[in-house]
Amino acid sequence: MQPTFNDTMTISLTRILCVLSILLTSALVHSSDSISLSEASPVYLKSKQSITNSVQNADIHSQELKIKLGKLLFEDPSLSKSQTMSCATCHQADKGFSDGRDFSLDNQGNPLAYNTPSIQYVAFSYYFGWTARYPHLQDHLDALINNPKLMNRDWVELSQQIEQDEQYNNLFHSAGYGEISKESISDAIIQYEYSLAKPSRYDFYLLGDTQQFTEEEQQGYYLFKEFGCSSCHQGKNLGGNLRQKFGLMKPYFSNSKKIKDRDYGYYTITGHDEDRFYFRVPSLRNVSNTAPYFHDGSATTLAKAIKVMFVNQLGIEPSSTDLTLIETFLHTLEPSE
Repeated sequence: MQPTFNDTMTISLTRILCVLSILLTSALVHSSDSISLSEASPVYLKSKQSITNSVQNADIHSQELKIKLGKLLFEDPSLSKSQTMSCATCHQADKGFSDGRDFSLDNQGNPLAYNTPSIQYVAFSYYFGWTARYPHLQDHLDALINNPKLMNRDWVELSQQIEQDEQYNNLFHSAGYGEISKESISDAIIQYEYSLAKPSRYDFYLLGDTQQFTEEEQQGYYLFKEFGCSSCHQGKNLGGNLRQKFGLMKPYFSNSKKIKDRDYGYYTITGHDEDRFYFRVPSLRNVSNTAPYFHDGSATTLAKAIKVMFVNQLGIEPSSTDLTLIETFLHTLEPSE
């Protein structure tokens, strides 16, 4: 069936708006979008001798204790009712704090609805969960703790259990928490999650050290902005701060592929037709270490994910050179140790 005049006008207007967004956003990508050393965790800062003196030792010590406690809680399977699942079950350090699965498994070993995204840079995200359902990290943590398929715990019951553990009691007291409660447990875990964010070569490049990039990485960064990738993957986190339609210029979901409830995105939360196929734009931080990609794990490689973005989000058929150069640039977003 031939497109109508209204269809053509709608497509043209969408393309114009996309181009305007690309131009405006590209102009705003500068050093303020970098993660500076002052924003990195105290643990990271302490390892950098040249700046240790700029941070109060007392503050570092207090923060280190909170992070140490949060890490212990994050990795403790006894926080789950089944005693078999921890936060680290789905967010594994050696996989960029994702888990490398198409779909993570619940506490019964069954696949969950969504692929597990990395949480290494949640400190710089505005929304959480694939549909951006949660405006605060605390809301997201509540959902995971209370979910019958995951931790399956009540906060009061969990707090009482932890309070009976002598080691935890000492650690909470040493970290400056007056009591063991939903608030203190959550704060310690979130402090640990915040500590995971570290600057990358990309950040040092934006801060003026242009020698951080090879010529190919510079070309890839230029193309990333020129094609408009930065119109959605924006800010310090190169994403994580807005929702966008998956299949903006070309539908990603077709009749030949059975559409599942999870594929409707934010619509599953609101029930509003205009929210169909809208998802949180994921952060590209550490993206080279967190395959597979998308909410359904359908892109097994970074190269495939980039091509889908070109075709379905930008309406462009990329050259192999463009794909390779942009993928090369994305590797600069890995955390520097």
